[in-house]
Amino acid sequence: MPLIVDLGCNIHQIDVCDQEPERTSCYLIAAEKVALIETGPAPGTFYIMKALKNLGIPPEKVDYIIVTHIHLDHAGGAGTMTRELPRAKVLAHPRGARHLVDPARLVAGARAIYGDSFERLFGEILPVPGERVYTPADGETLDLGGGRTLIFYHTPGHARHHFVVHDPASRGVFSGDALGVRFQSLSKLAGSDFTLLSTPPSEFDPAAAMETLDRAGRLDLEYIYFTHFGRAGGVSSILTRLKEQVIIFETIGRRVLADGGGAREIEKALWEMVMGQVAEYGFNDREHPAIKFLGLDIRLNAEGINHYLEKVMGITNSA
Repeated sequence: MPLIVDLGCNIHQIDVCDQEPERTSCYLIAAEKVALIETGPAPGTFYIMKALKNLGIPPEKVDYIIVTHIHLDHAGGAGTMTRELPRAKVLAHPRGARHLVDPARLVAGARAIYGDSFERLFGEILPVPGERVYTPADGETLDLGGGRTLIFYHTPGHARHHFVVHDPASRGVFSGDALGVRFQSLSKLAGSDFTLLSTPPSEFDPAAAMETLDRAGRLDLEYIYFTHFGRAGGVSSILTRLKEQVIIFETIGRRVLADGGGAREIEKALWEMVMGQVAEYGFNDREHPAIKFLGLDIRLNAEGINHYLEKVMGITNSA
């Protein structure tokens, strides 16, 4: 798949090769005012700058850098991009903006999760100048000119510092992780979009996730633009499956804790669920690269479910 894909409606998808190709997308809306949605991690900003050059868009012509939330695989490159794009204003959720200006706690939290892999995955996290940060309110609009307007909706569930960006012109929504993740290689093999709820620690909230999915369902959507990874249609069926997963994930977690288990046992149960799903497409080899690719997401999902039940709900295992 090429690193830059023209999706029509002046939207270009940019693969920032986060760890490997087809994991993390950024999107460039080349309207009268140019908006970059997501930066990916800092090492991937090289690919954004290369895409701008290939598209003939000078760095000083980019007006906005929009990050759906501050997790480093979405916004780790924000500080780097403010140096590269001298006029761009950075738009972030009010709960997360301060951590872009001073990323110390953000970095510490990520190091705790990723350990020795941090440097390889995320590189140097530069601060964003405070005067260049803006925090849109829930329902606020952004005029890109020529009748192109974006709408911001605050969407907790994956994280409290998350918003999605509705683009009525394309009948699409740039979803970050609020509407799950789409696995490109597995989707190709299956012949349909394979999506999975994203529930990492420490802010997964099943009730809020369900409300977010319901809210997305009330928008007039033809497409979801996933950060992980790419554009998908069939929005109604995707949202339905994700709502089912909210219930299944919490049920698995509660059952595992009741049986004396924890995050590792939840991870095993999630793998059993996923392998049951991929078996419907005729795949049963967990070592297949497209299936093995799910490993990090499933591990983080299990840790997030366990964290929610233990730390938020106060449920402990019976061992």
